[in-house]
Amino acid sequence: MNYSVYQIDLPEHPEAVVFVNGFLARDRLGFFWMWKNLLWINNATTQAQGCVQAKAGICGINEVIMVSYWRSEQDLKQFFRGEPHRRMMQFVMKNPNSLCLYNETYHPLHSGKYSHEPQGMAKLYANLAR
Repeated sequence: MNYSVYQIDLPEHPEAVVFVNGFLARDRLGFFWMWKNLLWINNATTQAQGCVQAKAGICGINEVIMVSYWRSEQDLKQFFRGEPHRRMMQFVMKNPNSLCLYNETYHPLHSGKYSHEPQGMAKLYANLAR
């Protein structure tokens, strides 16, 4: 293979966070809501202030996971207070048993490995590539 693999030098205390959230449809209503709204959720997330990138992946017919990269935890919290997140949660409030939702927030400790164009943390800290 002829491509370069690189890492980034993260700042000593990076502000950036990685947010992992998942949707597991528990019934037909949740299944149809999830697939109907997945593209909108991805777009609303990537357009939010402070979100640098979001990636969605299919785990199975009834489960989707999304990983998003944020400049700071404050930007992520601001997204939670915004209209798109409120709209997402409306369905959950009306149909509390239709979706299993889960999320986790991570602070990077060290660089991953990258090849070709920057993805994830490398988009946030592209100027620190080595």
